[in-house]
Amino acid sequence: MSKIKLPVTRYYGSKRKLVERIWNGIEIKELKFDSVLDIFGGTGLFSYYAKCKSKQVIYNDIFRFNSIIGKKLIQQSSNELTLERAKNMLLPIEGIIYQNIIAKNFSGIYFTDEENYQIDIFVQNIDFLENENLKASAYYILFQSCIIKRPYNLFHRNNLNMRLNYKNGNFGNKKTWERSFSELFERFINELNEFCFDNDEENISLNSSAIQCKAQADLLYIDPPYFTSGSNTTYHSKYHFLEGLAHYSEIENNIDHNKKNKEITINKSLEFENKSTFLNDLEQLLLNHINSHIVISYRNNGVPNIEEMAELIRNVNNNFEVSITDLGNYGYALNRNNINNNEILIIAKNILL
Repeated sequence: MSKIKLPVTRYYGSKRKLVERIWNGIEIKELKFDSVLDIFGGTGLFSYYAKCKSKQVIYNDIFRFNSIIGKKLIQQSSNELTLERAKNMLLPIEGIIYQNIIAKNFSGIYFTDEENYQIDIFVQNIDFLENENLKASAYYILFQSCIIKRPYNLFHRNNLNMRLNYKNGNFGNKKTWERSFSELFERFINELNEFCFDNDEENISLNSSAIQCKAQADLLYIDPPYFTSGSNTTYHSKYHFLEGLAHYSEIENNIDHNKKNKEITINKSLEFENKSTFLNDLEQLLLNHINSHIVISYRNNGVPNIEEMAELIRNVNNNFEVSITDLGNYGYALNRNNINNNEILIIAKNILL
């Protein structure tokens, strides 16, 4: 069987280079399942891989911007947005009065003034598109373009100056940062044309916290935030700007002006973002899915540790056969400092399925 080609992602903790190992680890355990619930969907690579494997896929993420990415890659099967139309969306429509929320509030923080102006126009022009296919495509190419133009691909620091004054180093690509939105749109429109497809299943993208998600599937895939013994930056802090764009009209009422990066607080949550309550959150999530197989992606140096998590799973349901698989060393593209990081797969096989 030919190797599955995946969209390129720049999301912190992306499983793009690990997903084949993860899927092989699942197959070795001979789990029987036709449907998958990817409860921390992120950029959707596990969901996309499952879609390629002809499974019915339910993608879920607490962030609306991620759920739109999931809608585009998982729920929808085609792209109707052309490059010409996408480029035209960077220009104001005659007779329309536009807000300038990004330009007014985020000058000098993430993007240049010209880029902020274009973001303001583009986001508001999405509302004039006539169907959900076009809107999801437009958001997708905007989110991906914004990520690729950022140092480290993140938004937790107001470091536009780092990008503008960058001379040399190993954390970014100056040439890519300075590409215009029009140039980057071409790249991501081509990506959508290549990767959108129909697997003949009724796939869906949801926008809910993990614990509040009511969906059920034969297999629950959990890729939660990782904690180390040191300080940790939340996923919300890393991507708050994109979440703000998905709630454009609400941004100004949700800016934390006490932070230098003016963090947008929309959808900020402590669920699975606090080391002290992580195991309690995990227990509640598992109790919601006791009739599924459980697969958890984790790290060997995570807090809480692997054995604590495995013991919790065993206590939740006597029908779970728990196994732990070391998938080997893997340094995420945005975090290569610790070469001793190994990816761990915790699989709870439900013997009743």
